[in-house]
Amino acid sequence: MRKIGIEIDISLQEILEELTDLEFYSIEKIIKYEIENIEVVILDIKNPEFEEKIKFFNKKRIPIILLCSRDDNFRKIKSYFKNRLIYDCVYRDDYFEIEKSLEEIFENKAEKQDPEFIREIVINDSYYKAIISLDEIIYIDYCRISRKTGIKIKDGTLYSSKKGFSEVEDKLKSFSYFIKLERGTLINKNLLKEIDYKNEKITFKGGQTLFVSRAKIKFLEEILNLSRNRIEL
Repeated sequence: MRKIGIEIDISLQEILEELTDLEFYSIEKIIKYEIENIEVVILDIKNPEFEEKIKFFNKKRIPIILLCSRDDNFRKIKSYFKNRLIYDCVYRDDYFEIEKSLEEIFENKAEKQDPEFIREIVINDSYYKAIISLDEIIYIDYCRISRKTGIKIKDGTLYSSKKGFSEVEDKLKSFSYFIKLERGTLINKNLLKEIDYKNEKITFKGGQTLFVSRAKIKFLEEILNLSRNRIEL
C-alpha cells in the first residue's frame, strides 16, 4: 500500500482515508523513522515551519502537495511553483482535487521511473510472474519459434516474457550495461567473462554461454575496450 506523509487536520485525514486506499503517516514520524518509504507529502500552508518542510522534502525528491485557502497569498504560492518546490497546490476543502493530484503523481512516477533506483524487473508470462534482479540477467534474446522473448540469468534459468523484444529493449535501453549485440539479442556487459573467436561464443560469469558470429565478437571487443583498467598478459 502506498504511504503518504501528512501534516493536515485530522478531519481531512479521515476523509482522505475514506476516499483513497492509502496509508497516511504524520510528518514527524516519517522524518525520524521511514522517510524512504514515503511517496508523497501533503502539507498545509497554515502550519508553522511549512516552508522549511517544503525545502526538506524537496531535497529528498519527494513530491509535495500544498494545501491552502482562497485567502492565502497567491504570489507566494506561485513562487513555490516557479522554483519547483511543490508539485501542486490545492484548496484544503477540495477533497476530490487532492485525490486527483495524488493519482497524477502516481501515474507520472509509473511512466518516469528513474533507472538509478530500479534494481529488479517483473517477468510476466501466461502462467507465472517472476521477480529478477537486473544484475542477474546475462542476456536477452528473441525466439522466432515460440515468438517469446527469453531472459537468461546467471544460474542458467531461462524465463520467457510475453512482451516482444523491441518493447523489452525499449524498457532496458536506459541501463548502460545492456548492449545490443545483434538484432534480437541484448547482453549484460558487466557479466561478460570470455570471448572465444575459435568456437564463436561468449561466456558469462557463472559459466553460461552464447554462440555468436566472429564479426559480432569483434564488434563486442571493440566497443568494450577489454584492456581498459586491466593488465594485459
